[in-house]
Amino acid sequence: MEENSQKNVVNHFAAGSNCQVFNGNITGCTFAMPGSSVTQLAAAHEAMAEAVETAGAVEIPEVLANSELWKKLVDAGLVDANGQPTVSRPEAALMADMIAERLGIAYKWKLFEMLWHRNNMRSDYNTALNQRKSIAFQEKIKKLFS
Repeated sequence: MEENSQKNVVNHFAAGSNCQVFNGNITGCTFAMPGSSVTQLAAAHEAMAEAVETAGAVEIPEVLANSELWKKLVDAGLVDANGQPTVSRPEAALMADMIAERLGIAYKWKLFEMLWHRNNMRSDYNTALNQRKSIAFQEKIKKLFS
């Protein structure tokens, strides 16, 4: 282990170049292009991630498990007993968006991606918005939640 490791950045710019050389440990650093802005989120996101995934097993987060809306999805057969959706990816993304909106879940895509072992749910949601059949599905969910 390095006792006296330097933690600094040395910029080596040549005319017309956009190259930087980083010397030392860069763990925990945030990088951005010149002129961009960086938004760092609070640790609540990490706590939520831990609540969703514990020791490799998926656990339904309390915000969902204790909700009447979640129970309605399970009772309607749209989500199985293990918390997994029984509908298509675009329909699942619509469900995730609708329940997150009603329960005030800020990190909906991350939460549902971890819970449902999926990636790119935002893309699935956008796909759903372009499908005609999604209107009927959204109406079904709205009636279920009322």
